[in-house]
Amino acid sequence: MSTEFVPAAEVRAVTFAVRANDHIERGHRRGEELRTGIASTLDAYRRYFSHLSITEAAVESAAVSSWRQLQAWWPTGAEEVEAVAAGAGIAVTELMEIIARTEIMTQAAAAPTECSTVSHTGPGASVAAQNWDWAADFSTLWHFNDVGSVPGQHRHVGIAEFGMLGKIGLNEAGVGVLLNILKHAGDEAGGVPIHMILARVLAEADTLTEALEIIGSAPTSSSSVITVITAEAAVQVEIAGALKRERRARAARGADGETGESGFLLHTNHFLHPDLLDGALELRPDSTSQERYRHLAEAVVRFEAERAASSGDAAEPAAVTVGDLTKLLTTGPGEAPVCCTPAPGATYGNRSATLVSVRIDPARKQIDLAPGSPADGLHGNRRFQL
Repeated sequence: MSTEFVPAAEVRAVTFAVRANDHIERGHRRGEELRTGIASTLDAYRRYFSHLSITEAAVESAAVSSWRQLQAWWPTGAEEVEAVAAGAGIAVTELMEIIARTEIMTQAAAAPTECSTVSHTGPGASVAAQNWDWAADFSTLWHFNDVGSVPGQHRHVGIAEFGMLGKIGLNEAGVGVLLNILKHAGDEAGGVPIHMILARVLAEADTLTEALEIIGSAPTSSSSVITVITAEAAVQVEIAGALKRERRARAARGADGETGESGFLLHTNHFLHPDLLDGALELRPDSTSQERYRHLAEAVVRFEAERAASSGDAAEPAAVTVGDLTKLLTTGPGEAPVCCTPAPGATYGNRSATLVSVRIDPARKQIDLAPGSPADGLHGNRRFQL
């Protein structure tokens, strides 16, 4: 197959900014204004599911099941999804093929894409950053997502794939979310879509506690880790099918580079919580998740040492910034592919790339979004202030 695709750093992403009187009007506008992108994304996922040997019947069945679960769990969100589908001129179950793509892909033997996330908890100044890696052939099928508030819901800004209500982002209450996919023997299709859980947190959560309650209430069936970031703290929620466990910064220095003292938490694409290791799987046989995690852990140790040395006699070292996290997430040739680029000659379905660099500073109500990886120089970065 052709190896032609748009390099992630060269993408000039669409900005979708919507203001409406209610969630249904907002959904209609999304569907109408992004109709072309939604159609292209649906076609792309159908091709991708076929490449993964998931039958059309299995895709449809999984989409219908996830739709029913969504209707029961978050009726308001389901109403907005229906409005998006109507605005786009497609059936709601067709739109669910995009929204529930993570759940649908549990039926595949392997997935080619992985991500890296770093967060730091500091007194009132926690920050987080992610390199969002996905199939390189989807490099143009996402957009900046600026979603206006409606009664009972917050304004939120981030990125979304065409057709999704939300994905990675930050809301005006200072609650942010990031996402890494995981794989577990207990995974199956049909649960509430992980992307609707993210959308609900962004729309409704006022606090870290509320965000964790929303995540905990969802009947999930696939595996992921959601990093929730607020000015107060970062918490990773690992999801293994229906099971969920939280990870927070440790109380004492650990051998893997995570420290409670300095507040770092890392995640790539393998399970870390001891309760979920039984049945935990790598995403694919040649996964780089362990390698990338070790690289980040070692980079954190070096960073901590340099930070302590530079603080001298100061009572407290300087606060960790999103710029510091960006440096940790930047890699080059010969290093673990935290910054992911397709191998020369890689073919369709076997080429992954860092599509977007994300940096979230909840205390400042600020999110930075740049096409490509940090190694590409963050050209095209958009900074949104909520």
